Amino acid sequence: MNKRILNVLLLLCAASFAMGQGAYSFKINEVVVSNTNGLVDEYGERSAWIEIANTSWGTNNIRSCYLTTTRAALDKNLTVPERVKMMSLIPKGDARTNLAAKEHIVFFADRKTNLGTLHTNFTLVPGEENFIALFDGNGKTLLDSVTVPPLPENASYARVYNGDTEEYEWIVLDATEVTPGGANMGQGKVEDKVAEFKEKDPYGFAMSIMAMAIVFGCLLLLYVFFRLFGYVVTLLGKMTRVRAIRSIHDKAERATIMAKQGMETKGIDMKIYMAVIAMALHEYEEDVHDVESNVLTLHPEEHTDWNAKDNAMREWPK
Repeated sequence: MNKRILNVLLLLCAASFAMGQGAYSFKINEVVVSNTNGLVDEYGERSAWIEIANTSWGTNNIRSCYLTTTRAALDKNLTVPERVKMMSLIPKGDARTNLAAKEHIVFFADRKTNLGTLHTNFTLVPGEENFIALFDGNGKTLLDSVTVPPLPENASYARVYNGDTEEYEWIVLDATEVTPGGANMGQGKVEDKVAEFKEKDPYGFAMSIMAMAIVFGCLLLLYVFFRLFGYVVTLLGKMTRVRAIRSIHDKAERATIMAKQGMETKGIDMKIYMAVIAMALHEYEEDVHDVESNVLTLHPEEHTDWNAKDNAMREWPK
């Protein structure tokens, strides 16, 4: 039972670690503060919005995470309940929060959480600097943050990929370059190498060749692996058979020797003969007798006259 409990705890730890690793793939991707002629929400209304991207190649759910515009939430001395009061929760139960690889989601900063999952309890102030932070569901782990400078109407502050430095950087995009819910490609800069490859190979010929090369390369590696594996298994089998044959041969040789000795000694083990001879030689060399109480040892070659009758008769006085 204790082992089962330990296994369950290990699985839970691994699951929580995997969930934590997935949460770190969420990044604030684009922000529009003054939205007068751009994206509309489910109700046809325009408001400031914040776009978050899943930067990993796996599916991750952003539910239960938090968004905030309060810098005080960065204070590590705050308790989780105190910090949570300063933030806007992303509710559970909405399929839109489950983001596939490289997918984006837009939250409307309109202070109208009653309108649904995609609406926050705070707003962004046009013409001023706005701080935005994304926290994990535990209420204390900071996943990403950005300080948005004052922006013109309908312009965005976007995280784009710089092909020259091969790093991401934040730049201001005008209204024609704003891409809510999609990859940022402002000022001719491609978001990442995948999009850049797609741009250079629009028909997918290079991608097809690469895919086929990878597939055949993997098949070749599998062929080599199984050939080597089969060779090793065959070699081990031969070695096992050789050891077994040697063992049988040794046993047969020992049995032959024992049978031969048995014929010579009439069924008595040679070891017994050897022990008896050794004891006899030892007694002969030592010339001793076992120590026994109340036992007389007689030597016939030395007569003591102990039973002579004349010794029992009285002597005549002189």
